[in-house]
Amino acid sequence: MRTLPRISSCLILLIIFCHITIHAQSSQTALIDAMKRRLAPEEKEMLQRIYAPTVVGVPPADARTGLCVMPDGEIRAYGFCYRTEEHPEGLPVFLSSTDCGLTWKQHFAKGMMGSASYFPEMGIWIRCGDDSREGTFVWSSKTGPDDAKPQITKISDSLYREAFLPQLSIDGKQIFFTAQQQDAAEKRPGAFFRSDDNGATFRCIPLPLPPQQQVTYPHKDVRWSIGNGTEPNVCETAPGKLLLLLRNSTDRFYQTVSEDGGEHWSNPEPSPFQGCNTTPFLLRLSDGRIVCFWNNTRPLAEVDHRTQRNAKPSVLSGRCEDHFTNRDASHVAISEDGGKTWIGARELYLNGIRNNADFRYIGTPLSSNDKSVHQFQAIELPYNKILVAVGQNEISRRLIIFDLDWLYETERHEDFYEGLVNVSTQVYLKSFVGHTDRNGHCSYNRTNGAVKAMDPEGSPWEVVQLCRIDDPRLLNPIQGLVWNFPAALQGEVETEILLAEDAVRISLCDCWYNPCDEHVAENALFSFRLDGRTLPPGGYHKIRILFDLSQRTAQLFVDGQQVSTCAMAHDYSIGLSYLHIQCDAPKASEGLYIKSMGKK
Repeated sequence: MRTLPRISSCLILLIIFCHITIHAQSSQTALIDAMKRRLAPEEKEMLQRIYAPTVVGVPPADARTGLCVMPDGEIRAYGFCYRTEEHPEGLPVFLSSTDCGLTWKQHFAKGMMGSASYFPEMGIWIRCGDDSREGTFVWSSKTGPDDAKPQITKISDSLYREAFLPQLSIDGKQIFFTAQQQDAAEKRPGAFFRSDDNGATFRCIPLPLPPQQQVTYPHKDVRWSIGNGTEPNVCETAPGKLLLLLRNSTDRFYQTVSEDGGEHWSNPEPSPFQGCNTTPFLLRLSDGRIVCFWNNTRPLAEVDHRTQRNAKPSVLSGRCEDHFTNRDASHVAISEDGGKTWIGARELYLNGIRNNADFRYIGTPLSSNDKSVHQFQAIELPYNKILVAVGQNEISRRLIIFDLDWLYETERHEDFYEGLVNVSTQVYLKSFVGHTDRNGHCSYNRTNGAVKAMDPEGSPWEVVQLCRIDDPRLLNPIQGLVWNFPAALQGEVETEILLAEDAVRISLCDCWYNPCDEHVAENALFSFRLDGRTLPPGGYHKIRILFDLSQRTAQLFVDGQQVSTCAMAHDYSIGLSYLHIQCDAPKASEGLYIKSMGKK
């Protein structure tokens, strides 16, 4: 009999916990159900057939806050269109989709509210306004995005911008969002805003800052480091527990955790996510899993800015970027344990203009100065799908749908029959440092490195050639090819290579490095150099690399014979996910030919 009260207490606690969880997910599930109800049978089949990332549109604004879902399941993507030199701000518009993002129709936006978060429990829409220089304001409405006169409430005398859309806590008692302070000299620290009264008032909680990047090898000068710890993005991983990622100038995103709903935050520590000066996005799914979108990329090492032509004082001091060479590949991973471990680290989308010789000019000046696939916003769709907005500038940004099961794949194969769409090959042209009023500021101009070429063995299929061309217009003459596969702790990677001249450098990495990065071999987890002694001329050779991160070793086999062993050079993040191949030649060279690549 004495056990009955204990059982009753456990049941009560379980019921309370389930109530909290169900309450937290009810609005998210309700919107997913509303989207599902709008699908005609044919549209349902079309959506269910999408698996790998599929482009479905071009959003009218850079990814961050433009997407929202109406109570009836309509999806909207807000932004601006019809820009001219006389009216560069353009006209407010939104794209509307009533079939879960499969198709979109453009409309002129009415009213002032625009994209916002809807909280059906309170019958209110909320977003942080960012168009004032007199402080920070929250806009709220009972009408929705078309409201011409939303209620505007000042929440801080300081100016905060780059805010993400508000979220509701799991227990339904708190609304919160993150932003960064603009009027704090050059630090621009992040902040967590929380409301305990259904959005009537918000309290600002400053976030701790991560460390600045230090000028150490291989860097020869400072990176752009203004706003270190900016654009924070947060996700509730369990009731009251928050995970927050901070953008910064080091080679890794920093993370801080709160155990009390955002009241207090831990000291920032390196997160599992590599990346530099780009913005992550965390999405909590209706089943409790967490999805992270980020740029798992490493820029080229900083050069001595004093040697760069036209370098401005702001570049020399680190207050302005010189070049962003890490914004052309975007990534996604999923966690089933509240962010402790991550699965996937797969390329979501590669920038469609990553090889453009007019990279700095195309798409400007009437769209964003940045041209990249950094910045994200995502929403959950029915049938295990995700809709994500990614990128900046209309020439680069996209709306993409993919199936979450795609993240759980463990194998991938590439035979180049679709061309070079799945690899990075760009080499950089010497370009203006920083930015001007008309040509943006994102990166160097560039051109193709590796290209499709006739097979030297005479097959009817073109293969990929990596060579060395000594062109004085290039930043450096290194040509490479970078290919992503699902992150793994152990497995094998294969490729077929014909070495025509000199040598090839094959590296296995846990993040994206530029194809022409001269420091890949020393930064990779494993790296092998093969020349004519190990790859005799006169045909293709099957190269196989067996790796085991727990054993910190990798073995390389050529045509079934082991020729080399490599110890892991440093600790890893998430898992090994990249094959990086470079032509290693001291002068102009025919280089090598690649027929296929695979991971299993």
